[in-house]
Amino acid sequence: MHILALLTILVAQGFGTLPVDGIRCDQSEGAVEHIHAQLQIYDKGQAVKIPANIGISQTGGCLYWVHTHTDDGYVHIESPVKQAFTLGEFFDLWAADLSWKQAGTVKAPSGKKLSIWVNGAKWTGKDPRAIVLADHESIVIQNGPPFAKPAAADWTKL
Repeated sequence: MHILALLTILVAQGFGTLPVDGIRCDQSEGAVEHIHAQLQIYDKGQAVKIPANIGISQTGGCLYWVHTHTDDGYVHIESPVKQAFTLGEFFDLWAADLSWKQAGTVKAPSGKKLSIWVNGAKWTGKDPRAIVLADHESIVIQNGPPFAKPAAADWTKL
């Protein structure tokens, strides 16, 4: 079943026609919901790039309501409907794993878990996939030690 879900995501990313987690790929950005969040991931003190163009089909001429334009970790939510979008949905569009043990290519050592911070506060929920992406929210995921000092978000450039 996991393989089928991955294939669906890869097909959707490649052809830009299939919804992912109910999120459509449209010809233009939606105007009902327009917010930005920032995601930073660190592995033993080293920043891990969040790729540009997550959620933007390279062949289908469309973009998903949740996407990136650049590789600086700013997540754009530009949707034709007002609803909550989650970090898990973003990772599904990225076709990357997210759990307490793994965020993309970053994996916690055996018996340990990742450190997650939302707006400077330690996050202790059950499943990081459930973190709701809110406007001007900074999410930091770290595998350490060592732990890095996260960069301050620059919301003026959006």
